[in-house]
Amino acid sequence: MKKQVVEFGGEAVGALVPENGKLRFIAVKYSVWSLDGMLYPSLAAAGDAVDTVLSQSKARAAAMPLASFWVPQQGDAGESQFIWNASSAIGDGKDQPSAA
Repeated sequence: MKKQVVEFGGEAVGALVPENGKLRFIAVKYSVWSLDGMLYPSLAAAGDAVDTVLSQSKARAAAMPLASFWVPQQGDAGESQFIWNASSAIGDGKDQPSAA
């Protein structure tokens, strides 16, 4: 038995390496990282596991709401009215209150 590539949608997502009569899955894509190191009795069983994981990922992504962003409106505080937290990587330190 030789090493076999596992594909999903025409893209390689992992490899199966023979080990003691079974096949160890080696993930090459983050989307199937949860399967890395798992043993399967056949290529078909590994393929089913990949299908399950990627189908669940698509279902979760479809269920997530679209991102929303705050759009300033007339009367909202402007950026100059915010004081950045001293530990913020965003602030440049110019707006920091001085320690007295």
